[in-house]
Amino acid sequence: TEMGGGVRAALAGSAALLPVLEQPDRTASYPASDLGRALSAVARTIRADRGVSVITVDQGAWDMHTDLGTAVNGQMQYKTKNLADSIAAFFTDLGPLAERVTLVTISEFGRRIAENANRGLDHGWGNVMLLAGAGVRGGRYHGRWPLLSNALDADLAVTTDYRSVLAEVVTSRTEASVARVFPGFRPETVGVMTSG
Repeated sequence: TEMGGGVRAALAGSAALLPVLEQPDRTASYPASDLGRALSAVARTIRADRGVSVITVDQGAWDMHTDLGTAVNGQMQYKTKNLADSIAAFFTDLGPLAERVTLVTISEFGRRIAENANRGLDHGWGNVMLLAGAGVRGGRYHGRWPLLSNALDADLAVTTDYRSVLAEVVTSRTEASVARVFPGFRPETVGVMTSG
């Protein structure tokens, strides 16, 4: 009997994953978290060298309207430590391949700077992105800092469009056209990436 197109595509996709599955599973060297497991799978995919150029990983539960915690314990401290430890494990796992990888973190919203009545932070506008790895002009803060004294309603103003940062990553790390990735957008220069 003849196989349907969907079945053939599924089998072909499975065969394409075999080189990834043949890579050593180093999940144990990552934090025991969803992010740790996801970044371990990403590193395994990169090590398999299957021609992947962009991978996204989502991590939830940053929406801390209640019980944010302190600098030494609580939700925010746990989440930021997990993020830092997972990223460190990821780059360690990649070894020499880290020279080919640029990591970008971004959130869909920021947090206000004043604690609410539930000891949490509500949604805000001003946000931060973290870039690490290949081609990143690191060790510095990029963008314009509006100062906390300029906060409106306990919120920080947006000073840099995140698409400008991503446009620099696209330009320096891929062969894609910024005009195709962000149609009609005119990015400003932020300076987060080295040229080439």
